[in-house]
Amino acid sequence: MTDPHLRLRVAVVALAVVGALLWQPLLRPASKGGVILLDVYSTSLWGIDLAALVTPPPRMHDTRETIAGVDMRVTWWRPAWGGHHPGMLLVNGATPAGNDLREIRLISEAIARAGFLVMLPQFPWVTDERFEPGIVGQIDAAFARLRADPATRGRPTGAFGFSVGGGLMLASATQGDALREARYLGVVGAYYDIGTWLASVLSRTQQRERRIVEWEPSDDLPRRASAAVAPIATDETERRALDHVLAAGERDEALRRIGALPPEIRGRLERLSPKPGWSELGSPIFWVHDPKDHYVPVGESEAAAAAPRDGRLVMVVPKLLAHGEPVREETRSMGVVFWVTELGALLSFTMELLRLAS
Repeated sequence: MTDPHLRLRVAVVALAVVGALLWQPLLRPASKGGVILLDVYSTSLWGIDLAALVTPPPRMHDTRETIAGVDMRVTWWRPAWGGHHPGMLLVNGATPAGNDLREIRLISEAIARAGFLVMLPQFPWVTDERFEPGIVGQIDAAFARLRADPATRGRPTGAFGFSVGGGLMLASATQGDALREARYLGVVGAYYDIGTWLASVLSRTQQRERRIVEWEPSDDLPRRASAAVAPIATDETERRALDHVLAAGERDEALRRIGALPPEIRGRLERLSPKPGWSELGSPIFWVHDPKDHYVPVGESEAAAAAPRDGRLVMVVPKLLAHGEPVREETRSMGVVFWVTELGALLSFTMELLRLAS
């Protein structure tokens, strides 16, 4: 870091987070939230984990688990103290890096430093980037495995999903038995309706406050999204119908073609969405979304917020994020006021979540 002004700004931000960490230490959610943000943002901005100065490193190890009949790698982060901890299941987005993705390992360690037992399954669909049958059952079964761990019994357990993994996790919560009992559900950059997400990708548009506006997806997204949904079709008739959807260039036409899919494939597609069971999802939901997200448009979070539901929904739209990455590159040169405001909003959001999670 060669820019002295950037050094000063980052120092002020770090001090603000440390202050939140140390202020009124009896407020446990505040101190835990401070640990998480200090860990993530000092590492992202400086390359130095300042949280390591005040918290012991968690114990990280891999196991092989059979979850819903599928063998997979599972990575665990266990706090360095005590035998019983609240648990948190993390559901990664689609990425060939799987559990080795730097960002997911960074947030996993940060959460464990704050006192949570973190379980990160490497579902085959994560690394294959394909929405295979049985996804929702796998996520629900993974949460049941976390709840059954001796270290989490009798302690609060919840789940947090990222990108399409967040949308799939919420869909699992509307259908599975275990996730219905989650103390809370959290997502970063998730979709609400896989149909409107696909239509956004194909048309390069999104719906914002009842208006259709342009949206700029990542260059690689159309190819990856088309490949991801391909396994939903099980025979030649369904494959032709799905290809017809993926060939649409206009939003309304894409949605019309999705609605005209054969009932069986349309049903399989709908089961990957939170939307059909949203109104019955009772767990508190905490939603973070990058307003410039190039993989899942922020309009998906707005659609979720506008949909009727009895449960609580807490949403924050921080400008410093870049989809699942903690820092958008252009925000590194922003002023102190921007950083303190943005981190303050994230700290408030995190504290509210951790009041339930602890």
